[in-house]
Amino acid sequence: MTNARDKERRLRDLAESGFGFAEDLFYLVVALALTVAGVILFGYVIYDFATTLSVEDMSQNILALLDGLLLVFIITELIHTIRVVIDEKVLVSEPFLVVGIVAIIRRLVVVSAEAKDLIGTPEFGDAMLEIGILSAGIVALGGTIFLLRHTYQSEPKPRHEPD
Repeated sequence: MTNARDKERRLRDLAESGFGFAEDLFYLVVALALTVAGVILFGYVIYDFATTLSVEDMSQNILALLDGLLLVFIITELIHTIRVVIDEKVLVSEPFLVVGIVAIIRRLVVVSAEAKDLIGTPEFGDAMLEIGILSAGIVALGGTIFLLRHTYQSEPKPRHEPD
């Protein structure tokens, strides 16, 4: 009877190790793909900014640069999230909330820049509504992060967070 339980436990341990390795391998491949995409995007954003510097309106160039760099920042935060998951062996929600806030800010910057051209048109109201909804999204995600940090944690506390 004990021999059968030992075999079952060894089999479970072997399956757990195998699937854990496969999970880490997938995380690593995704992180590498995001890293390559982030480096390529960063290079493209800088190249595009430098080559269109004298051709287009400066404010449009800076807006495009900011938009691209915020996308690179989102990719960087996703890589960080994957690193934390590999390190902690726990999926934590806060890094995803930060990515959501950055994504909302990215869209907010674009809509705000476009809104100046929409003044006096019927689309201006839609742009203001979108800005309001995006702002509420930032407040909601920020509030969620605040609550995660200042209330009893239902998730295991990651080792990288201070006590």
